[in-house]
Amino acid sequence: MTTASRALLPAALLLCAPLTTIAASDAATPPAVAAFANATGDALEETREPETRPLRSQASDIPELAHHAGTERYRLPLPFGEPQFERFRAAYLSSGGTQWLEAVYERSRPYASYVYERIRYYGAPEELFFLPFIESEYTARAVSRSGASGLWQFMRNSVGGYDMRIDEWLDERRDFMKSTDAALRKLMSNYERFGDWLLAIAAYNCGAGAMDRAIKAGGTRDYWALRDKALLPPETAAYIPKFLAVVSVAMHAGRNGLSLTWSPTVSWVRVPLERPVDVEMLASAAGVPPELMRLGNAELRYGVSPPEGRYEIKVPAEFEARVRAAMASTAQLMNVYVHSVRSGDTVSALSAHYEVPVAMIARMNPGLNPDVIRIGQRIAVPAFKEKKPYIAERPSGDELSFTGRYTVVKGDTLWNISLRYGVQPELLAEKNNLTLESVLREGLALFVPILK
Repeated sequence: MTTASRALLPAALLLCAPLTTIAASDAATPPAVAAFANATGDALEETREPETRPLRSQASDIPELAHHAGTERYRLPLPFGEPQFERFRAAYLSSGGTQWLEAVYERSRPYASYVYERIRYYGAPEELFFLPFIESEYTARAVSRSGASGLWQFMRNSVGGYDMRIDEWLDERRDFMKSTDAALRKLMSNYERFGDWLLAIAAYNCGAGAMDRAIKAGGTRDYWALRDKALLPPETAAYIPKFLAVVSVAMHAGRNGLSLTWSPTVSWVRVPLERPVDVEMLASAAGVPPELMRLGNAELRYGVSPPEGRYEIKVPAEFEARVRAAMASTAQLMNVYVHSVRSGDTVSALSAHYEVPVAMIARMNPGLNPDVIRIGQRIAVPAFKEKKPYIAERPSGDELSFTGRYTVVKGDTLWNISLRYGVQPELLAEKNNLTLESVLREGLALFVPILK
């Protein structure tokens, strides 16, 4: 794996603003900042003046990126004088806008070093660091109205070919390392396809196919011309002016009234796990700030590593030795309850009591059929909260509790199933809304008693 080198990055490099509404956030947003985000996300987009040609810089006018004060660092041409760009820029220079930029900058710190390292690895414009500000406000668990997720807002159907796993344990669209590499690969592919960075970034928003159609209809590969001809979706028409306005303010924070603080970013390493762990329990055992561990491993749906297969947890490099020592110790790194099945117990009841999915219990117990459990069987149940041991409510007297499940196989009848469970076939039929003449189809799940 590639480990991002530790770097000191100025706040000037780390600032920006949202285009889509975010449904989930890792950090609370101050009301003034939220109000600003809503205003820039809606009102400004509706006031475009397509009849005005943009006054944009040429690539040849943009000097090489430099790292000393007073030098222009932009690699992408900024359209100074273009009305929509200027309106967005004025919004980000306002009091609410600068507060919003600084708040999102704080969220970006855990990921900044890695994102910049990968941008440089691919040789892409440094300005791409700000796309997650527009896409997700640098919130790894952000979910858009359309279902896109993660820092770079990938849709579920767009992860093919990018080695991002989505299942009941993981959603690697929220893995900041994998999603960053996937997003940069997609952007580089767009650039190779269209030969222009503004078109490549716009296509990241609307899709390469939609951009192909716009170029064909407009007869040009000029983003601004395509926008002015109304050949781009409304969101994409505002996407580039908003992105460039953010870049114009954020990349020179000092001169634009933003705080110029210098602070170390996080350098991450991957540590292979030999057993499932609860991230917060591992953090506690290793002395790692729990919130930092959660931010670094946001892809874990339940805060627990998958019970099967190889998984590498991301940890701050300065804590690597401690994490490895904790993993090598006998310390309990996951709450696991071992339940001995008694009459009336079901896996679904265990799931409800311990507040974990049935699928998680099944994965923790290879070979377990949640529909067929037996008296005395021991079931390991992972839990994320302290819980009292589960005890099922028992029926009074000698009443049978039909809380077990049995899946019909070829050749089964109510008669032979009733013999297996020691119950009258008429009662078995009644409890399953059947008659003695009913034909059982293979795969049918029946309610059956669990007897001592």
